[in-house]
Amino acid sequence: MKTALVWNHRSRLLDCSFRFEQYLSGLRALGHEPVVVCDLASADGFDGPLHTVDDPAVLEDPETWRSVGAEVALIVTWHRMSAVLQAMRAAGTSVISIADTDGRVGLRVFPFPTLERMLVYQHGAVARLRCLKYWLGRYLGESLAGSAEEREFLASTRSSDVLVLGHTEARRHFRSFLRRQGEERLDERVVVAPFTIGDAFLSCGVPEAKDDRIVAIGRWSDPQKDAGLLAAALDRFFERGAGTEVVILGEGGAERFEPLARRHEQVRVLGVQPQEVVARTLSASRAIIFSSRWEGSPHAATEALALGATVVGTPIPSLVSWSENGRFGTVSRSRRPGALARALSLEMAAWDAGERDPLEISRHWRALLEPREVCRKMLAAISD
Repeated sequence: MKTALVWNHRSRLLDCSFRFEQYLSGLRALGHEPVVVCDLASADGFDGPLHTVDDPAVLEDPETWRSVGAEVALIVTWHRMSAVLQAMRAAGTSVISIADTDGRVGLRVFPFPTLERMLVYQHGAVARLRCLKYWLGRYLGESLAGSAEEREFLASTRSSDVLVLGHTEARRHFRSFLRRQGEERLDERVVVAPFTIGDAFLSCGVPEAKDDRIVAIGRWSDPQKDAGLLAAALDRFFERGAGTEVVILGEGGAERFEPLARRHEQVRVLGVQPQEVVARTLSASRAIIFSSRWEGSPHAATEALALGATVVGTPIPSLVSWSENGRFGTVSRSRRPGALARALSLEMAAWDAGERDPLEISRHWRALLEPREVCRKMLAAISD
C-alpha cells in the first residue's frame, strides 16, 4: 500500500523532532510503500523518497493528492489543517492525523492553561495586563458564540479518519473538549499511540546498574521549559544532601544553569549534543527531569524510557500518563520548587531501594516505541 508521510509546516524535515526516517522504516517493515510529501524548502537535505510541491497551498487541492496516489496519509496537524485533510479525503485518501498536543484545547474548556500559554511570552506588566484583558474578552465572547479556533479543531477532527494522541491523559482532556462541543461521537476516531524515536535511542545498550545521575534536556531559552523552576528545584534537592550528578543538555542551558553549576559541583552543563551522545548519557543515567509548563508528547521523555531511565517532573499530562502512577517515574504535586525537589528525591530513593529495573523498563518501552509497532497501531485504527 502506498502511504504518504506529510509535513505541512515551514521547517526542514531534518530540523524537526518528528523522525521521518523512522516512520519510513516502520512502514517499509510492514510491507508498505511510503513517500514523504512536503514543499521544496522542507525537503532540503533529506535523503528519502519524496513528492515535493512548489507551493504549500496546492496541498489543499484534491488533484495534488490524486497525483500522489497514496491510499493513506499520515500528517502532523496540531488539531488544525482541515482544508488539507478535506482535500485528501476528496481524493479518496484515508487520513491519519497526529495531533501532538496534550488535548487541552479550547479556551472555554481549558481557560487557565490557555491563559498561561499566552502570558508566558509577554514581557513586562503592561504587556501582561493587555494579554489578560484580551484573554478575558475572548473568554466572555466565546462563551456565548464559540470561536473560529474551536470550529477548526472540530473540522480537523471530522476530516480525519483517525486522530492520534500521544498518551491517555491527552485523550481524556480532548474528550472533555468534544463533550463541550456536543461531539462525543468523534472520540471513536481517537487512538493513543506514541511518537517513535531516533534509532540511537532504540539500539544503544542499557546497563544493569545505572549511575547516580539525572539528565535534563530542553530548549532552555523558551519560557515554556521554565529553566528558573528547574534551577530552584535542584538547589532545594542539593540542600537535602543529595550527591546525585545532574547533566543539563540543550540550547540556552549555559546562560541559565552555569550559576547553578558554580554552586554545586555535581552539575554539568553540556549544551547541544549529537543524538548518539544524548543516547549514551541517558543510558547511563537513572532519570530525566522536566520543569515544563506544558508539553504535547515530549520525545526526550520516551527516549529516556527506551533507555531504561524513569521520568520526573511537573504534573503535565504526558508525564502523568507515562509515569503510570509511579511505575515509571514520579510526578510532583505542584509546580513549586519544593514539590519538584521532593519528587526527584522520592524517585532517587526508589532507585536506591532497588525498585527500578532499567532492563525491564527499556524492554517495555522499546516494544511500544519500535517504528514498526507505532506504524502498525496507527494503520490498524483505519480498519477498526
